[in-house]
This record gives sequence, C-alpha cells and structure tokens, in this order.
Amino acid sequence: MDFSYHYTEGQEQFRQQVTEWLNDVTSDDLTTPEKFRKQLGEKGWLAATDSPDMGGAGLTPDHNVVILEELNRLGLLFLLEDEAATLRSAVLQWGDENQNDDLVRPIAQGMITVWRQVVAGSDFLDPDSVGVTATPDGDGYILNGHASFSGLGDRPSRIWVVALIEPDSDYAPAPVSLLVSPDLGGLSISTPRNLVSGAVHNVAFDDVWVPRFDLLGAEGDGAAVITGRVQTDPRADLPTLLESETDALLEYTRTTQSGGEPLSAEPIRQQLLVEAYIASRVMRLLRMRSAWLHKTEQGEGHEDAQSALWEDQAAQQLSETTQDVVGIYAMLDASDPRSPASGRFDRLQRRELSNRDPGASGGVNAESIANSLGMGTGTPQGDRAPESDDDASI
Repeated sequence: MDFSYHYTEGQEQFRQQVTEWLNDVTSDDLTTPEKFRKQLGEKGWLAATDSPDMGGAGLTPDHNVVILEELNRLGLLFLLEDEAATLRSAVLQWGDENQNDDLVRPIAQGMITVWRQVVAGSDFLDPDSVGVTATPDGDGYILNGHASFSGLGDRPSRIWVVALIEPDSDYAPAPVSLLVSPDLGGLSISTPRNLVSGAVHNVAFDDVWVPRFDLLGAEGDGAAVITGRVQTDPRADLPTLLESETDALLEYTRTTQSGGEPLSAEPIRQQLLVEAYIASRVMRLLRMRSAWLHKTEQGEGHEDAQSALWEDQAAQQLSETTQDVVGIYAMLDASDPRSPASGRFDRLQRRELSNRDPGASGGVNAESIANSLGMGTGTPQGDRAPESDDDASI
C-alpha cells in the first residue's frame, strides 16, 4: 500500500508561484526576519487557511501544505511557529472577545511582535525559576522581578510574561499569564550580546502595574497558557529543523568538489555524515513514538523530554560534524561571499551553541525524565522510587 502524500496539479502550480515569490523576497540576507514575517502577513500566509477577516488568505488546506513545505525547505518555518504565532493560538483558545479583536488579525498580518518568557517545563512551574511575582492591586497586578524572554526585534509590541501570585495560605503560588506593554513605567529592557543576535532579552519589572484586562486565561492557568505550541498541518512533509539542516549539509557535500571529487567521497567525511544522518532519523522515530504513545494513552510522561534530549544531543553532533566536514568556511556568515550555502552553516552553529544547555546532565529534559521515573529532585518524597536493599545499605 502507498501511504505517501500525492500532490494535485493545482498544488504543483501553486508551488511554482510560492517558490518564485520566496526566491524573490529572500534573495537578500534575512538580517531582519521580522520584516520578512510582515511580508508573509501581507499575503495572508502566516495563517493561510484562516479567513481574510482573521488576517488569513482564505486558502485551502492543500495550498497551505505547499506554503509550509516551501518555507521549511528554506529553513524559514520558524516564522510560522514563533512567539507571535504561539500567542495568536493561545488567544484563540484562552482569550476574551476584546483580546481576539485586538490581537488575532494584527498578529496574522505580521503587525505585532511578541517576546515570550523562557520557562522550563509544562506540568508545573518551579517558583524559584519563574523570577516574576504578581501582587493583586485593585483592577490590576503589580509585577516585580526579572526574567529572560525570546522573540524577534529590538522592542516588542507585547511582552508575554508568566508571574506567580503569592498566596496568603500554604497553597502553591498561582501562575498567571499577562500580556504586558513595553511602555509601562518601571519596566526596563536589555538585550545581551549573544551568538544569535536578539535571541534572548532580559526584562526587569520594578512595581510595574498591569491592568487586569491584560490577563490571558484565568488565574492558575498561566503555565498551560504560556507553554502551548502551534500545530502545523499533519499532511505536510515537514521534517524538523535538525533534519532539514542535516539534509542541507548532505546536499552541499554531494555538490561541492575538492580535488576533483565530491566532499562526500572522502571516507572520513562519509562516516561523520552517516552518523549525523542516523542521529537525525532516530530523533524522528522518537518523536513519532512519543506522539503514538500520547494518542494511545500508553505513555509514562517523559516521552517528549526524551525526544527533546536526543534532539539537543543530535544538534550538537551536527554542529561539530559541519565544522569537521566543511572546515573553517563553515564559520563565515552570509555577508562573506566565500560562505557556503549563503551562511546557513554559520547560522546552524550559532543557533546550536546559543541553545546548548550549560550543564552536562541534559538540564530540564533530563530532570523531567528523572521526575517521571520517580528519581528526580522535583519528585515528591512520597512518590519517589523505593531504594533497593543495596542502596539502603550504603
């Protein structure tokens, strides 16, 4: 049986139009992705299947598949899955009527940029890691603390923060999700130098009063609201960014020659490329397994963290393989005419180094796996796995 997706003639014709437009607008270096995102929004392609009233293009799912695949081919799919797109999805699910009117259409048109707080985990929030507290004050909240945020641009339209309301009793703090204007008094922004320009921003809150109508979701729902994800069309042939970058490296070594032979013909390079390819495909299998276990309700709770941990390690392996296979030219950015693949490999390495966990244990994902197995520091004492007789005797 043939389970592959077959494209219609109309899809192939539309693909040609999409490809020509993308090649035209991306011919220059994408140093300002927020500008390109706005261009996508003007065409309605940030939410292609939504109606024009919602900022979309009113296209069919078949057309949307083509747009997704062509953006992914260029390594630009992240623009449909960034902080602004995630906020739009959250507003559609959690927002009130006014928030839908104010945000859904402008975000789809690329008019609004968003910074989202970097938080660890999805099931619970560690109070010590959130960094921001919210004190109820009349028709609003007073925010204090500081946190790191991710998002495009030097200054966002909205700062999407999760804060903890300290309870009067012994109950756990209630997380709240707030959409904060960067123009409020007492708020300061700094963007430290980073391998990936603008990847991380620091925001400090000093008695910042935020009106209650900026609350997204109910009190206590903050963790669920801010950790949501954008779901793309499952019919689209969308490998992850890791797989796309691996395939790009393989293609480069096939088409680039050294001494009259393709780079991929050299035995040591071959071995490194094969190992990187295997790592990327094992990662896909882990993701598929995780999705299947979730759907059949057979998972143990750590499957997503397991696949994410593997993906982090495979990304590090690919970054190192790129340096070994391409050589020093892999460190040249798009501004240098000698850079291979228009600086793609430089962006790959910078992104991986920026995202690399500073610890040696796998960080949040490893801790999540340990907690699920009853062996982590976040596991309640009564729920931890019992010690063996050998452990007890030590």
